[in-house]
Amino acid sequence: MNNHHQVVLVTGASSGIGQAVAQTMAKNGYIVYGTSRRAAYETVENGGVRYVMVPMTLEDEASVKNAVDYVLQRHGRIDVLVNNAGLGTAGAIEETTAEEAFLQFNAGYFGIIRVLNHVLPHMREAKSGTVINIGSVSSYFPVPFQGVYSNMKAAVFSLTAVLRFELKPFGVNVCAVEPGNTRTNIIKSRIYAEKTAHTAYRQPLERALTTVNSNIYSYGPEKCAKVVLKMAKKKNPPARVTVGFEYKLIHAVSRFVPWCVVEHFIRKVYLYKSPQKGTTWTFDGQFKNSK
Repeated sequence: MNNHHQVVLVTGASSGIGQAVAQTMAKNGYIVYGTSRRAAYETVENGGVRYVMVPMTLEDEASVKNAVDYVLQRHGRIDVLVNNAGLGTAGAIEETTAEEAFLQFNAGYFGIIRVLNHVLPHMREAKSGTVINIGSVSSYFPVPFQGVYSNMKAAVFSLTAVLRFELKPFGVNVCAVEPGNTRTNIIKSRIYAEKTAHTAYRQPLERALTTVNSNIYSYGPEKCAKVVLKMAKKKNPPARVTVGFEYKLIHAVSRFVPWCVVEHFIRKVYLYKSPQKGTTWTFDGQFKNSK
């Protein structure tokens, strides 16, 4: 089956990486369905291509089922599933409640499982299909003060690895595409632990998040989308693929050095430099109304 007949479901396709994936797949002849919380079963046009947006809330089982069923009723199959939707949280682990951590996992991890529960039976029966989970380099380079997010992305890779064992006999491919710092609207949409506004970790937290929100080693979401397209076309995609030369190099080197060296590198990048004037994100700017 060539890609001109393949049906793709992309979660979280209203902006950022998900939108770029939907556009890229549509441009390359795939039949694309994207999801977002506020979609309304509508055909949209972005980047000169058209695809359908359907409503899906990852935390809502019925919403997930309805979105998947909508695609299956029209095509009888989903050939490529791109699990992209989720949210980003920040804050010190000490100051993050279990309930706040659950919100991160409920969207980014349990949400994936909910989608898989409804898509995989059809892929398994067809003995074909590709699942691409959008992970993060933070799965192996945990970012200070984005600990819960890093934990969740590590869980996404572990989920990917287990799925590869379980689904290989049924001809279903599973791959994790792991981008690094990507220029999206995540700065505006990030959720902070409630205690962060009055954090005891003010200086290191501001240093870390200022770095995260800067353009260091960053690129547009289109770069990740191209990697997703490449993995969708592969007969046997790898378990994980890192997006961006710099991150590929860092990951390759890290596999041959002790963890203490990796830890020092992470400290140097995120915790040693004070924010410069004119930075995109500052603590005072974020929490100016919380004092």
